[in-house]
Amino acid sequence: MKKQIIIALLLSCFLFNLNCFAADSKSISITGTVKQPLNLSMEDLCRFKTVRIQLNEILKDKSYKGAWYYNGVPLRTLLETAFIAKEESAYNKVIDLAVLIRNSEGKEVALSWGEIFYKNSYDIIIATSATPIRPHHDCSSCHKPEESEPLMKQFDREIGFPKLVVACDGVSDRSIENVISIEVIDPAPRMPADKSVKLYAASFVVTGKVKNELTIKDLSAFTYRRSMKNVINVGEGKGFHGIDDYEGVLFNEIINKAGIEPNLSQIFHISAPDGYRTTFSYGEVFLNRVEDNTIIADMKNGKKIEKEGKFIFVPSDDIMADRDIKSVNRIEVIDLKRAPKLTYIGIGPGDTDLITIEAITAMSRADAFICSPDIQKRFAKYMGDKPVLFDIYDFSPPEVKKKNPGASQDDLKKIVEDRRVSMADSIKAELSKGKHVAILEYGDPTIWSGSEYISEHFDKDMFETIPGLSSFNVASSLLNRHTGCKGSMILTTSRGILENKPLFEAAAKNGETMSVFMAMKDLSAMVDFFNTIYKPDTPVHVAYRAGYSGSEKIVITDIKGLKNTIDTEKEKNLFLVFVGPCLEASAIAHRH
Repeated sequence: MKKQIIIALLLSCFLFNLNCFAADSKSISITGTVKQPLNLSMEDLCRFKTVRIQLNEILKDKSYKGAWYYNGVPLRTLLETAFIAKEESAYNKVIDLAVLIRNSEGKEVALSWGEIFYKNSYDIIIATSATPIRPHHDCSSCHKPEESEPLMKQFDREIGFPKLVVACDGVSDRSIENVISIEVIDPAPRMPADKSVKLYAASFVVTGKVKNELTIKDLSAFTYRRSMKNVINVGEGKGFHGIDDYEGVLFNEIINKAGIEPNLSQIFHISAPDGYRTTFSYGEVFLNRVEDNTIIADMKNGKKIEKEGKFIFVPSDDIMADRDIKSVNRIEVIDLKRAPKLTYIGIGPGDTDLITIEAITAMSRADAFICSPDIQKRFAKYMGDKPVLFDIYDFSPPEVKKKNPGASQDDLKKIVEDRRVSMADSIKAELSKGKHVAILEYGDPTIWSGSEYISEHFDKDMFETIPGLSSFNVASSLLNRHTGCKGSMILTTSRGILENKPLFEAAAKNGETMSVFMAMKDLSAMVDFFNTIYKPDTPVHVAYRAGYSGSEKIVITDIKGLKNTIDTEKEKNLFLVFVGPCLEASAIAHRH
């Protein structure tokens, strides 16, 4: 018998690990207020040291999803690997941060920093596999078949990994499957903090996403009072500050009086007049496994609170006292769930190491992408297995002309516009489903990008733009010199030059440097014009494939050799033309 048990355990462990690697095409991103954004595959997650916890999956609606042992990585471990760190500000403590976790179905769950770091860290994990905890005996002796069979079938269901498991909750609504992103959020980054402000407030407000905004000057309207005895005050890095008794009103009763919608993406932001603040999540307050004893206290050690403000926010079971808020003056209910938007994301000029942290964070929020096959291939690490709707450049005039060689100019114009409308409609359909859609653009989408083709079809509040590193920046670094020695740099296109000749005549006369994008389209006419405003030996540097390591190069020529140089090179699209006397080796930089 003992031998059979050992074999069964070994087999279970084998299957356990097998499951861990079964879905390695999936990935999960960790972004936001972190120093090192991460994009982890299932295989990556399985390399972390794992823990095992039990979760009895009973939802708030009383439905049953089985009892399981889940194996996974503590969420705290993953966040520490990404290294949570705020930008420099007047309030650098991280206790007011929130963590928003999103799955592939668009469900979003908020957690507070404190419930991850100031409580049992093993209670919240990102699970990579599971083992069912089946009944030892046939259930027919205590349940009718129509009752037991649906319950037993739960053990055979397919679980979507990675899975957030919040074992400290009394119900498992926050334990969501198919997690795709973990974003660390600073809910009030611009809120001031000033320790010189007198720490006293005669009242506090409950505001934000509430049905009834409250101003509370005393707790007499609440008949049920709660005592918290022997509260140990140990601050992180501040040592032991005694043991106190508090009396007040349950925090959740005050929130209920203000009236909120039950929403797993909500947080409560509690603050004092000097800007000291913290965050609690909806689940932390309302889904706790045991009755939550967090209170707003107006009595301390049997006396009315006076010196430390009138009210103190006292969490019930934090291992550190840092989230205690003296002199509470504001409680704001915040929903972290964002309205669906179209996002233009600049992913840089080519290499994945030239993408910004902000762009990675924005990509993690997206449910679907619009991009070229090249971008999809290069940035698959950050895109995961999310769908790509189409390639935005399929709707550009050159592509339409290529696919319709016999069409007249008017017909081509109509085809382009019809396709742009169709593209915009398909994006709007995704947004109406609550999906976030991202257009991934080379360089910076504010500088001559494909996004201009469809932006006119959307109201300003329907889209946002995430800047990126432009090919101009990378090309300039390849030149390894100060290209704006006269004090100015002009970014333009060949068409822009030909349509505004007086401006560029004046710029050439003053010796300003021009950086020309999309030079191929009107190359002959542009070179002819340059011959009239520049000397033939004016230096020209052509930067090819700037941002594509391994294939970048600079070709040095002059005005008289410019057209021949471009005609000779195989690359006909990915290049920038720099023109002007500042490119001469002897040029002296303008002193700013």
